[in-house]
Amino acid sequence: MKLPPGVFPYLLIGHVVIPFFINVVVNVGLGVLTFGGSDKVPVWSLEKGAVADFLGCCFFLPLITCLIATPIVRRQAVAGTVSRIPVEDAPAWLRFFQGSLFPRALKWGVAGLAVFAGPVSAAWILFAEPTVGTTGFLISKSLFAGALGVLVTPLIAIAELSAARDRTP
Repeated sequence: MKLPPGVFPYLLIGHVVIPFFINVVVNVGLGVLTFGGSDKVPVWSLEKGAVADFLGCCFFLPLITCLIATPIVRRQAVAGTVSRIPVEDAPAWLRFFQGSLFPRALKWGVAGLAVFAGPVSAAWILFAEPTVGTTGFLISKSLFAGALGVLVTPLIAIAELSAARDRTP
C-alpha cells in the first residue's frame, strides 16, 4: 500500500503508539473496577469471567475505537492536517468498513469478534486453569487490549483516509 507523504508518521504516532498506551491504561482501570476486589478471576464464567472479558474486548474495543477515531481522522483530513489516501492505494477489503459512522463501528466490532474469538478462546482452553490470579489477568487483559488497539486503530484511520473525499467533519 502506497501512503502519501506524512501519513506513515501520523499513523505510527497517532494511531499506534498513543492508542496502545490509552488502551492499556483504560483496561487497567476497568479491570481494577471490575475485578479488583477478588483474588482470582474465573476463566469461563459469563459474569466477570476472563474469557467473557477478552471476547467483549474483541467486540467493543474496535467498535468504540471506530466511534472515537473516525470523526477525529475525518476532521484532520478535512483540515489538511493529514493527506487523504487515494482509494486505489488502499486495500480493497477496507472498503467494506466505509459508510456511516455507527454501521461502520458495528462492522469493526463484529470483525474483531470474528477474527479474534477463536484464537482467544483457544489460548484460554490450552493454557488456563479454572481460575487465574487477578494481577496476572489484569496484566494480560491490558496488554491484549493494547495489542488489539495497535492492530485496529491504524486500519480504522486508513479506512477513513481512503473514504470518499466529500465528507465533512
